[in-house]
Amino acid sequence: MPLSKVVLLSFITLVTMVNPLAVIPSFVALTQDVSRRGRARVALVASMACIVVLTAFLVAGNWVFQFFGITVPAFQIMGGVIFFTNALRTLVQEDERRAFNIGGSKRMEEKDVEKAEIDPSSIAVVPLAIPMLSGPGAITSTMLLVNLYPRFDQKLAVTLAIVGVGLVSYIVLLAAVPLSHRIGDRGRAVFSKIMALLLGAIGIQFMINGLKPVLTEIIKAGQ
Repeated sequence: MPLSKVVLLSFITLVTMVNPLAVIPSFVALTQDVSRRGRARVALVASMACIVVLTAFLVAGNWVFQFFGITVPAFQIMGGVIFFTNALRTLVQEDERRAFNIGGSKRMEEKDVEKAEIDPSSIAVVPLAIPMLSGPGAITSTMLLVNLYPRFDQKLAVTLAIVGVGLVSYIVLLAAVPLSHRIGDRGRAVFSKIMALLLGAIGIQFMINGLKPVLTEIIKAGQ
């Protein structure tokens, strides 16, 4: 596979899981009392931390697989299940999630805002970079990409995709306030639905890829 295609496919997979637009409401709430310069610093640190976390799992992914004795098809199937269920939850339970954000989540954000007034960078790594940007889904995607593209040049291509996702996240967070006013709640909801459809399709494809070698072995054993 051409390296340009590896970069493109990796970027699409990761940016779908990171989904920086979904972080806009939390980012705006957490930095509402922070100056423009402080907000830019939070966006920069959060995006850089996201790159570091995903790159670390890209480098250590094979070691984790070997240490726990996990096969690639098993992780592909499990990753596909996670992607599909996350997509289904977004498509079906968006209203419930929004109600939760209005209730319990806001109280947590208010506590973090107090921290942001003291040190804006204190919220950049947690909770913005981890787990909002580089959460379990993004980490799972990175570890899947490790085994889909095992060659050194392919890993460099995936690293380039990770940097691209971090750059996109930085730009989105930097423009979070005007974007929040422009696209509104309905625009974010529509984008989330589109991303969920794409994520669900990626999840099903991962499950198909993981089941192929398993079914092949079963057929061979039956013969």
